[in-house]
Amino acid sequence: MASLTDDVQSERSAFAGSRVRISQSVADGLVQEIEATIEREALAPGYRIGTKQELCERYGVASATLGEAMRVLRARGVIEVRPGPGGGLFVADQSPLIRLAHSVLKLRQDGATVNEIVAVLDALDEAVLRDAAEHRTEQDLIDLDALIAELAEVWGDPVAGLHCNWRLHRRIAQISPNAVLRTFYLNLVDYIEAESVGESSTFDVMGFHPDTDERLQIHRDLVEAIRTRDETLQRDAIVRHRTLGR
Repeated sequence: MASLTDDVQSERSAFAGSRVRISQSVADGLVQEIEATIEREALAPGYRIGTKQELCERYGVASATLGEAMRVLRARGVIEVRPGPGGGLFVADQSPLIRLAHSVLKLRQDGATVNEIVAVLDALDEAVLRDAAEHRTEQDLIDLDALIAELAEVWGDPVAGLHCNWRLHRRIAQISPNAVLRTFYLNLVDYIEAESVGESSTFDVMGFHPDTDERLQIHRDLVEAIRTRDETLQRDAIVRHRTLGR
């Protein structure tokens, strides 16, 4: 790929005649190139990508740079390294969970929109709220009440209100004992907040206003539903939260 080639030329110029050093940008580019090749060519687990020497020559990189790329690829479960005759770098047999984690990591790279992520959160909200109501402790309620009080104070501020809102949702999700549900929800919230920095709303919906009194009351009702463990209140709050926005 062109960007990798350009970075390789820069690496050679910068480090010619000196001790071997790692260019992180080249290593990152190499990681992306190998991952893209595996995906593009649908290389099966066990496919031999090549030896270290072959890959250094193929991509025109120093052995230290290849070593750094290999470290990242092994940590991600993309490759495995086999020693001895016939050894080298091979496509790893990834577990379903590792493949799922990689798919989540690629959301930004693939251009997933905030609206798409919010739609997924809408689908997860009911399970998150139900878990929070069932497993909440007195300390959880104290923390949620403090966040609601803070949210009311900054509600009219488009930036502070946004961040406090997502802190409330994070705290609710943290109550769930379901590690898979909790982890995915929190990571999706992180994605939305990172993509919404400086925005007055988290997504673009016709007629949506982020700082209405009604929307603030919905968040109060979410906490009250957790406190009372009232299933009817939970369902009502979830429906209004979904239709009127976060």
